[in-house]
Amino acid sequence: MSAKWALSLLAIVMLWTVSLTAQADNLPPAAKLDAPLPDGWPEPSAPGEIEVKQYPAYRSAVAKSGMKMDRADGILFWQLFAHIQANEIAMTAPVVNTYNTSGESDQVEMEFLYRTTKQGEAGNGLGQVKVEDHPEQTFATLVVQGKMNAEVYQTSLKELQAWLEKNPQWKQNGDPRRLGYHGPMTPQAKRLWEVQIPVEAVEAK
Repeated sequence: MSAKWALSLLAIVMLWTVSLTAQADNLPPAAKLDAPLPDGWPEPSAPGEIEVKQYPAYRSAVAKSGMKMDRADGILFWQLFAHIQANEIAMTAPVVNTYNTSGESDQVEMEFLYRTTKQGEAGNGLGQVKVEDHPEQTFATLVVQGKMNAEVYQTSLKELQAWLEKNPQWKQNGDPRRLGYHGPMTPQAKRLWEVQIPVEAVEAK
């Protein structure tokens, strides 16, 4: 695992300074992914599209913080990086950030995904890291290409929430998350992100 890749991933979770300005129909071709996806993980959708996607059960290393997302990202990244390095776990894409705002204080959760559910084992990891198994889940997802910041993230969430209002056959059933597929070695205009809301089907009455 190279130091170059580690620095690239650190930049993924810390680049929150510039808003997305290019429109989907004017974007250059997206770059190839920086690392392999976990087994069965779907490819990113086309930029600007909202799609409902099914994700398989997976295993990941998880770190959490009660700090604001911009302060937590770097700390969580290095906790997770130390864990996978110590356990010889190869890096995958994307890096997943989940944002819980339903409690009294915000909580940021970051995940490094394992390639398969047979890799390693669930339980305590290095330091504060936990290795967790996650069930299969369905997400409404919006792909963003370009630069990412908090404003773009919130705007994307509003687009997804508006889409859910127009598609009442789906309802939200969890906290939103952000997926980052590229690091700083990829030109900013070609980087892909997915902003997602977990959903479940509403039974017809």
